[in-house]
Amino acid sequence: MKSKGTLLTAWVLCCAIMGGPAFAAEKITISYSSRTYAFLPAQVAVVKGFFKDEALEPVLIQMRSQVAVPALMNDDIQYTLTFGNILTAAIQGMPFKQLAVLTDKPLHHIVSRPEIKTIADLRGKRIGTQRIGGSDYLAAEAILEAKGLDIRDVQFITLGADEPVRVEILKKGLVDAICVSPPGPVRLQKEGFNILGGPKDLKIGSPIAAISITDSRLKENRDEARKVLRATVRALRFIRERKDEVVPIMMQWLQQTKEVAGESYDLIVPSFSADGAASDATYQFAVDTRMKALKSDKRIPLSQVRDFSLLREVQKELGHQ
Repeated sequence: MKSKGTLLTAWVLCCAIMGGPAFAAEKITISYSSRTYAFLPAQVAVVKGFFKDEALEPVLIQMRSQVAVPALMNDDIQYTLTFGNILTAAIQGMPFKQLAVLTDKPLHHIVSRPEIKTIADLRGKRIGTQRIGGSDYLAAEAILEAKGLDIRDVQFITLGADEPVRVEILKKGLVDAICVSPPGPVRLQKEGFNILGGPKDLKIGSPIAAISITDSRLKENRDEARKVLRATVRALRFIRERKDEVVPIMMQWLQQTKEVAGESYDLIVPSFSADGAASDATYQFAVDTRMKALKSDKRIPLSQVRDFSLLREVQKELGHQ
């Protein structure tokens, strides 16, 4: 009987372990800087259970990009989807690596007041921006140059405000144009404003969202990072292939109608990376732009700011070419 009792106890303990902490989801905190479509893949990965499939329990928190830098260093967050500030910090020597991009082109479109019909009409006019060097500013600069207008021919006005506030400032006529991401352009166009240019005009993109991590966490928690990448790459593929299931997520994410979400979907899909990758030319453009803002001509190797080795492994696992 004693032997049977011992076996029973062992079996109970084994079952408890199998159903307990060893199989519990691991919590991770991921920050994003604003409620925009740039960060939609993370939301899709949560809603469709892609993180859950990896035994991960992500906590998505909204955090200003400037705050994400120290938060990542202090392990208050484990990952961030912020791109620009993290890239700048890595360029300046902070121990960060970007593991994959969500968008390899900006989602932003330049939208103008009704009386301004073309990019050329912006000559001498005021373009409102959150801040010089921010994602909306860089997108506007790239679109203007791609469509043949010298950026010195326009006046950028720093507003220091999120997109909803910039939209209201445009409506009040305090600026002549702004650069906003969907659904902003769709909604403004319905009110008589004009979309003058967007991602489709760009030959070389500039990412605005990426998965970033500290060097130490990448080294010590490589398997966890692989799981995060796998969930995200699945979400990127899902976004491109399943519009009928993505649109309802978009509706919930930004509290919009099915019509606006559907029209926004068509605008944003071309901006998303197909598999988390971005070309060297795209990354080099992003680095060069920030080096220009830092007034430095130092050559920064891409290996200092990104590490796509895990991404390539995940792409192979998921059957991406």
